[in-house]
Amino acid sequence: MARAKKDATLDNRTNRLKVAPRKAPYWTSLAEGEQIGYYRPMSRSAGTWQAKWRDKTTGERRAKALGTADDYEDADGIRIMNWAQAQSRARDWFAEVAREARRKVDGGTVHEGPFTVAAALADYKKDCERRGVKGTQTQTYQVEAHIRPALGDIEVGKLTRKKIEKWLEVLATSPRRVRAKKVPTPDVLGPKPRKFKHPRKPPEPLPPPAPPSTDKERRARKDTANRILTILKAALNYAHTSGAYRGDPIWQEVKPYRNTSTARVRFLAIEDQVRFVRACQPDFQRLSKGALYTGARYGELTKITVAEFNREAKTIFIPGHIAKSGKDRHIFLTEEGTVFFEAVTAGRRADETMFLRDGEVKRRTREGGQVWLHGDQRPSMEVACKAAGIAKLTFHELRHTAASTWIAAGMDLILVARQLGHSDTRMVERHYGHLCPDAAAARFRSIAPALGLEGSERVVSLKIQSS
Repeated sequence: MARAKKDATLDNRTNRLKVAPRKAPYWTSLAEGEQIGYYRPMSRSAGTWQAKWRDKTTGERRAKALGTADDYEDADGIRIMNWAQAQSRARDWFAEVAREARRKVDGGTVHEGPFTVAAALADYKKDCERRGVKGTQTQTYQVEAHIRPALGDIEVGKLTRKKIEKWLEVLATSPRRVRAKKVPTPDVLGPKPRKFKHPRKPPEPLPPPAPPSTDKERRARKDTANRILTILKAALNYAHTSGAYRGDPIWQEVKPYRNTSTARVRFLAIEDQVRFVRACQPDFQRLSKGALYTGARYGELTKITVAEFNREAKTIFIPGHIAKSGKDRHIFLTEEGTVFFEAVTAGRRADETMFLRDGEVKRRTREGGQVWLHGDQRPSMEVACKAAGIAKLTFHELRHTAASTWIAAGMDLILVARQLGHSDTRMVERHYGHLCPDAAAARFRSIAPALGLEGSERVVSLKIQSS
């Protein structure tokens, strides 16, 4: 139950009986558009609690009598209510009328009955899809694996700080989940396997993952728990701001684990970049060069068209509908990068996908060639890293490599953030800040003037002359 708001006039019967009777109630505001009032009748009978509500969007108004005040009898919470009980009933009614108002706007999508965490998650998912938020599929995986099984059936109004913190602790101390291939069902197993004279022995099942034991593993699990907590808080905050839940946002008191995330420091030196690119297959080599010249993400590079390259301005345009941030950005190219993109786009249609795969790929054909789809880069990365003699690398680390190369060359952090599509330098400082001292030191030594103090070994004493 939400905390009762203090009111020196209405929160106890002694003060209420001192107010003058009048036709209009004495009102106090609980939230924007939500008020609770006390009506003092002209007769010597007990007063009554009143509530009125106003929709912030449409301006619709509602009013309701909540019950009798405990002016002369002790409160029972049903017929006779004290100040705190009246507020609780008013908040329940506010949530009810808010859901009814949303039903009119959303076409009946409001959940009936108790408003649970699962209902809040479903509403938040619809809102994310409506706004075009990136990463909703990954967010859904986290919800179905970690949030809905543990908290989905609990009413939002019955969530407590202790429950959420206990759930968060279980997440932080549990073993990491292992991705496994789905076992085919009997109806899709295909032809009956051959019977060998000596049947093959099935492989031993992998042992289940153990709970985190080292500091690095514990820190990683806490970092994962923090990200899942962020999803839960976002869903509950949306329920609160949209009016689906009007109670106390107790989840905001739950704090995430501190000092859990570490900066990503894996990147390739320039000589390793050359060796890696030369080890790539031709189609993947073009894609990798695009990543190293622009610092763009895999999902951005595989969706841009030939028209996104501007020869005159020497830039690559990333439209907002494919960018993770949802905002348009222009990436500056070096002379070397400009020559590369000129070669990639020469003689091609403007609406053609810029980076295409070589050869025939079934069920992946679009007009103009074979496109790269989600996950296609992983086997190509493994092959290239093995051929180049480089430790296993992810495609996203080519983005880190580009940013690290720019910073090491002395580029300002704000420009690097702009190239990568960040709104400020916080993410750049977090991941690449360790390179800044070296770049700043090199820039200082190249700019600072020589003082000419070295070369004279004689020390002359200064004499103080008297006036």
